[in-house]
Parts: sequence; structure tokens; C-alpha cells
Amino acid sequence: MWFKNLRVYRLTKPFTLSPDELDAALEQKAFQPCGKQDLSVYGWVPPLGRHGKQLVHATNGYMMICAKRQEKILPGSVVREQLEEKVAAISQEEGRNVGRAEKQNLKEEIIFSLLPRALVRSQLQFAYIAPQDNWIVVNASSAKRAEELLSALRDVVGSLPVIPFATKQIPSQTMTHWLANSQPPAGFALGDECELEAPRDDGRVIRCKKHDLTAEELLNHLKTNMTVRKLALTWQDSIECVIDHELAIKRLKFSERILDKATDRHPESAAEEFDVDFSIMTMELKEFLDALQEAFGGLDTKARAVDLSDD
Repeated sequence: MWFKNLRVYRLTKPFTLSPDELDAALEQKAFQPCGKQDLSVYGWVPPLGRHGKQLVHATNGYMMICAKRQEKILPGSVVREQLEEKVAAISQEEGRNVGRAEKQNLKEEIIFSLLPRALVRSQLQFAYIAPQDNWIVVNASSAKRAEELLSALRDVVGSLPVIPFATKQIPSQTMTHWLANSQPPAGFALGDECELEAPRDDGRVIRCKKHDLTAEELLNHLKTNMTVRKLALTWQDSIECVIDHELAIKRLKFSERILDKATDRHPESAAEEFDVDFSIMTMELKEFLDALQEAFGGLDTKARAVDLSDD
């Protein structure tokens, strides 16, 4: 349950639904497995999995939700092979070339015939809503996956005015300053990974892993107008992560000290364990996100919100 990647969105209007009201809304689009002819389906499932029935798990004012994507696996090579065989058979039997439109129709027929026998792959996508902090935090490594969940949430709540985590300072410029001076803000420490990029007309990209980020040979690249695109940081010896130029937080790791807080409470069931983990994680992430936005000069409150509504 511990999140590993964060895509953070700010609510520009209060989220007023209670856990019970949100649960009822999500029930409208509860997950249903793929039918014989479904290529993919997407719906809401209990965050507790088989240990729970509620579609919303609420703790200390935070609401955890979980979406499930299920899709059929149809290897492109298999479809192409069958298509080539059908095209070759038509050409041989009828003595003519098969046009583009006919090939597309044949391809669709092949997919339709293969779908009932295709293997199924499932993926869970967790997120939590923090009404008191005006955040929605999605455990996703890509903006596409995060926005898919937000769009599905929009479908059931009607309106969702949100904006991606944006700060007054430009992240790449700020992180470049931290690295150039080997001086991140208070509470943060440099990690051992970064990615530098040159101006667009140059095209150079330098990726460093398990590297001393204060080394002179690395810092010399910054003198050639390269800027930081990704930077590994540690916060309060509690959280390790990589921050990118869009303020996406990747490869998030909680320290053993934080994880031990959960085991020290000796939960007696899967539901209690989930509840404890969720409570501790959100408490730590609140402090971390507060510190992060301060490190980048505070929130950009003038950034335009996107109202994900049904209009």
C-alpha cells in the first residue's frame, strides 16, 4: 500500500463529499471484469481488496480510493501473422490485391475472434484525497495514468477542479541552483542520482547514478548551460525520492524508522494493518509535501485550474 510514485494535484475548490457519499458515487462505476468482447475495462474496487467491501477507506480525514484496469493481452505479432495469412489467401484464391480498408476490416475481425481466448492482465491504481490539505495524491509514475484515474473520478463526482502541483519557482532552475552550490534547502540532502540536459539546440543529456553529486567533473557540466531535469533527494532522513522538472516524485522510499512505526502498533488484521500504514504514510507525506512546496518558493496560486467536469 505504501506509495512508490507521486503525482500530486491541488484542489482549487473544497472537496465536500463525505466518505459515505463518495463511496456511493464510486459504486456507479464499480469494477466489472472484462466480458468476452471487451478489450479493456476500468472501475473502482475496495482499497482493502478481498479484506474489505467499501470503495473508500477513510482515516484521519483522508480518503483512499483504488481503481482497477483490466485489459486483454493480444500480441501485435499474433494479429499481424494471422492478417498476413488471410491477405495471402485472398490474393491467391481471388487473384487480386487487398486494399487498406479491407485489411483494416480483416484485422478487426481477427481481433474480435481472438478476444474471448485472450489472457487478461490487471493493474491497480491507488490514490488518496486530502480535503483538509486540498490535495489529491495519485500513486502513479506517469501523468497519463494519474489523469486516467482523475478522469474516472470526475465521471462519478461531476466536477473536479484540479491543477498539477505547481510552485512559484521553476523546478529545473531551482534544482540546478541547489546542485551547483551543493546546498539543498534545510531538511533536504542531495542523493546520488541526477539527470542533466542541455538547451534544446544542443541535445546533450547526462544521467548519473550512484555518483557523488558534489564532484567537480559533474558540476562543470552546469557551467556549460546544462540544467537539472531530475534530482535525487533525502528529506529528514525519512524519505528518499527523485524529483523531476514537473515536480513528479518517483522511486519514493520510506526509511526503516517510518516503516517500523507501523509494525510497532501490532495490527491484528489486514484491515488494521492497512489502516495503520495509511495513517502513517499520509502523516509523513503531508509534512514532506509542505516542506517541498516551501523549498520551491511556495505554491503557484495563479496557475490555471482545469475543471474536470462533464460539460
